[in-house]
Amino acid sequence: MARLTILDPTASPPDVNADPGPSFDASSLSQARVGIRYDLTWRSFDWVRSEWQQMFSEEGASVSEWCAGDRTGDAAEQTLTELKVFAARQELVLSGLGN
Repeated sequence: MARLTILDPTASPPDVNADPGPSFDASSLSQARVGIRYDLTWRSFDWVRSEWQQMFSEEGASVSEWCAGDRTGDAAEQTLTELKVFAARQELVLSGLGN
């Protein structure tokens, strides 16, 4: 009689980085400069950006957005320069959904 081996395709859980990143006191949103970085690859993010922009504005924050350009070729250097300038002007930057 043949034997049967049952395989478990369940992946191991990913390693979790316990570091939450830099802190930001949400109570200080009034008058804060908040930047939202986005690109044109995930159009559904437009709805999320709109919601976040409204919520931050209601808390008194000044919200600006920046659309990332090309990340390859000759335009990549310009995109990186623009990103650095954009980020330097903000107190808080949201970049996609953590990607």
